[in-house]
Amino acid sequence: MPTNPVFTPVDNNGNVIGAAGTPSAVNVANSPTVFTVVQPSAVLYSEAAQSRTANGTTAAQTWTNNVAAAIVGVNVTAFTGGTNLVISLQQQDANGVWQTIGSSAAITAAGTATFSVGQGMATGAVLVSGGSYRLAWTLTGPFVALTFQLSVQGR
Repeated sequence: MPTNPVFTPVDNNGNVIGAAGTPSAVNVANSPTVFTVVQPSAVLYSEAAQSRTANGTTAAQTWTNNVAAAIVGVNVTAFTGGTNLVISLQQQDANGVWQTIGSSAAITAAGTATFSVGQGMATGAVLVSGGSYRLAWTLTGPFVALTFQLSVQGR
């Protein structure tokens, strides 16, 4: 069941209204009060680490309603051979064509990486509620061993 966003009224100094030492009521029409909306994050996609030595994609997934931003996480546990790995988040357009809406920097060793897309992010792509998305990976050079896992969280 979805959780309602949390509304926290704050004054010009960032103090929570109604907290000790701050006003208990504010005329919103004549006030510089800011209301912060925080949508809880949700895991949209997660997988176990898998060995891969060729370019590929995940199966198509469906954006849930009200997802405005997403973070893609990459965990590379084995990296032997090739030069780099790039992970992309793709969204299907109205013509059924997969469009890349964000990508990681080139990953050149075992470790972790992230990138974000959507409202308020450097890559401000519109995430289409109910639309299809997938993750894609592109490898440069022949890999002897490459194991990684992917995840997507959204809010």
